[in-house]
Amino acid sequence: MRHVCAVSKHAKSIAESIKARGIDIDVDFVETAALLHDIGRCRTHGIKHGIEGAKIMEPIYPDIARVCERHIGAGIDRGEAEKLGLPVKDYLPTTLEEKVIAHADNLLEGDRLVSIDETVKKFESRLGVGHPAVKRILELNDYIESLCKDETN
Repeated sequence: MRHVCAVSKHAKSIAESIKARGIDIDVDFVETAALLHDIGRCRTHGIKHGIEGAKIMEPIYPDIARVCERHIGAGIDRGEAEKLGLPVKDYLPTTLEEKVIAHADNLLEGDRLVSIDETVKKFESRLGVGHPAVKRILELNDYIESLCKDETN
């Protein structure tokens, strides 16, 4: 519970920063969906928790179901999904809200905010240096940071 609350708080902060720069983002959706992004962990703690969360949320909130599916790392592409034994399709975040939640989730170890360098090291130790997922995490970080930058400085 501490993790999802921390992800929600951080994701909301990022979304508010983006919105303050005149970019259209649904801050309330980000806050709520981030609270539910790991709901699939009630069924499994493995990589399939995103799929399980989507199954739970799809009948009620399809937009939140997509957050559940797409929040792991910076998403999982079709080829990786097949290798991982997931239903074969892309699980890449597409909306700004999905990207903000995935990014915030990447920067929290439990309820502790970590640097992007710590996140990269964690994923490299699991997946290997140069893995496409690590590249996507860095690209997502750069993208979100670019939206949060104050252009006047």
